[in-house]
This record gives sequence, C-alpha cells and structure tokens, in this order.
Amino acid sequence: MGVKRLLVDHQKLEYEGPFELKAFLTFIDRWAFERGFDRKLDKDFELDTKEGRHLEWETSHWKKMSDYAKFILRLRILVYNYRKVDAVQEDKKVRIGSGYILIYVDGYLETDYFHKWDFHPVFIFIRSLMEKFVYRAYTERFEQRLTYDMTHLYSQMERFLNVYRHYRVVKIVPHYAY
Repeated sequence: MGVKRLLVDHQKLEYEGPFELKAFLTFIDRWAFERGFDRKLDKDFELDTKEGRHLEWETSHWKKMSDYAKFILRLRILVYNYRKVDAVQEDKKVRIGSGYILIYVDGYLETDYFHKWDFHPVFIFIRSLMEKFVYRAYTERFEQRLTYDMTHLYSQMERFLNVYRHYRVVKIVPHYAY
C-alpha cells in the first residue's frame, strides 16, 4: 500500500449569517475543476427540521501530479439551521439563505498509489529508503504545492462567504426595499 501523508489536518472555517449554499458548492467545484482536480462525492445528507435544514456534504478531490504522487483534498461541509430569509442589500429586497456553516479541510499526499513497491518486504524497505533519501526533494516540492493549494482554497472560501456579510437579514422588510 502506498504512503498517505496528512499535510493539512482539519483546517476549520466557521461562518454564521446569510449565504447562498448552492452557489457556494458550485464555487468549490469550479475551483477544483480549474486546477485540474477530479471529484468524488462521498456523502450527501439532508435533514429537514422545524429550525431549518441540516446538511452534511463530504467530498474528495484528487489530482495525479506524477506517476508516483497524488494530491487528495477532503472537504466536509456541515450546515445547520439553513433556511430562506428576507434580506436587504443595497436598498433592495433579496431572498437568500441563512444559517451556520462549518467546513473542515484535509490535505493528503499519497505516494506510490499504483502499489508498485508493495509486493515484498524488501521492496517496502527499499521504497522507504528511496523516499527518505532520493525522492525527498520531489516530495517536499509536492508537499509545498499541496499546502499552497489548500491555503488558497481556504482563503477563497473565506472571501466568498465575506461577500455576504453586508447583507442585512430583516424580519420586517422596510417599505423602501421593494
């Protein structure tokens, strides 16, 4: 079995307020597609309650960097009390979703994902020596690129959610907001 190293462990993003869930999920998929990642939906769960919808969305994105190394991004998005509310944005009434969102991001670097070195214990030993001394510069470069991609995704998700901070959720819409 290839070696799977955890480089980014449970990077957490929390947000409470107005946001559009469908646009957010589309944004994440588009970001991954633009960078050449493939996607696998691991879990898509939804529960309707009196307080609102509770959603759990877990996905894995991967990208083969070479014949030896592969990036794996794992996103777990938890949404609580998501419901449509009226909001005022630039003196206009807008119907938008509101709730609490919690995002966990993990980043893995998997080497030898074809399992070419796993047939015999001697090969496993040779592989560990090769990774430690010969391929170390390559794996460090892959680790840096994966860490950069993860921090870029995190900052882009923060930017996306900060766009909705200027929306004011109101219970009674003022007369001028029609």
